[in-house]
Amino acid sequence: MFKINQNIYNKIGELGVYIYTLSLFISKSGVNIGLGLLALAFLLYLLDKRKVTLTPEEKYILVVLILLPIFSLFSVGGTYSFQRALEKSYRYIGLFFIPYFLYKDRVVKIVLSLFSLSIIVCFINGILYYKKLKWNFNVRFLSFSSNTLDEAHILAMGSMLILVAVVYYIKERKYIFTLLFTLTLILAVSALVMTQGRGAWLGFGAGLFVVSFFLFKSKKIFIAITILTLLLGYESINSKALENNRYIKRFESIKNKDNSRILLWKSGIEMYKANPIFGVGRDNAGVYSLEYMKNHFKEQKPNYFSKKMLELAGAGNLHSLYVTALAEEGILSIPFIGMFLFILYRQGRYCISRERDFNFYLVVGTMGMLVAFLVGGFTENVWREIWKSNMFVFIVGLYLSRVKQE
Repeated sequence: MFKINQNIYNKIGELGVYIYTLSLFISKSGVNIGLGLLALAFLLYLLDKRKVTLTPEEKYILVVLILLPIFSLFSVGGTYSFQRALEKSYRYIGLFFIPYFLYKDRVVKIVLSLFSLSIIVCFINGILYYKKLKWNFNVRFLSFSSNTLDEAHILAMGSMLILVAVVYYIKERKYIFTLLFTLTLILAVSALVMTQGRGAWLGFGAGLFVVSFFLFKSKKIFIAITILTLLLGYESINSKALENNRYIKRFESIKNKDNSRILLWKSGIEMYKANPIFGVGRDNAGVYSLEYMKNHFKEQKPNYFSKKMLELAGAGNLHSLYVTALAEEGILSIPFIGMFLFILYRQGRYCISRERDFNFYLVVGTMGMLVAFLVGGFTENVWREIWKSNMFVFIVGLYLSRVKQE
């Protein structure tokens, strides 16, 4: 009987992980190529009659991925939403493949370097974008995507992994890698600030809090530094020197009575109230959100804000992972959101009593990334937007590779 060389599909899988990782901040096509190689390698793995085991996290995710198109089929979106849910499901299958080809520490360290390189290339391309604009830094940072908020959120997530890499390599006294990842962290945070993405900044702050909690051995020092940072931050924000700072004003604009996100969220809540069991179906929120906006503005004279809201509503982006889940998935949104919290719980349990080895730092990094993903989800639909969902797949794949290694 024909025997498949294990080394062949391992190399194909590793190449797939490398291309996938390098493309995270650079190219959606590259991510798809990497995913294709991973799928091929996994198919050869199965043909070689290798054992496949699913962790509790994978079982939970798999059940949710199966139920999402089924609920869409029974929703008011019907076959359209069912088809859309199936079409988008392929994005997430990579998280089942990645752990099988990312079990060697050598491969993981190459992946970390490629992750760093991807951020550096993203930053350079963003600077070239500013060059075309004659160095107008009032414009939001934009690199390879068509939406600056994509860069904002994936940079917030990516910064967490780079941060733990810096700490790990300092601990190991590998100063060349320390320098590389420190430079990458500076570039990532600089680009994140220039994106002017409030939700991404909040995600970064929350992720940093969680990562710091696990990295500090002394919780008293951690609490003291956290309180001091908050006090200094509060004083700085309210100082005269930063009174007209455009980044501070990004947060002040939340108080604006014409807050587009609030209206979009209200439309999503109304959708859920009308369709509490199956929701309105995948990618079907735009129809109902537009109807809500038309009713909301029908007594008002058309202006820039109302026209903008009609345009946003028609696009179907409710700018919230949680509100969109309620509106489009109905009651399934509860176990769907629970899926993320379950992964976070398992990550925390993995790290709490573990010695500070390589795997500890990696899982702490993925936990910080997931927290940034979930907090960013309050203001953006991070699950459905491809750049962010690709990052989620990488986060979970990297975490599960550490779990399966043991």
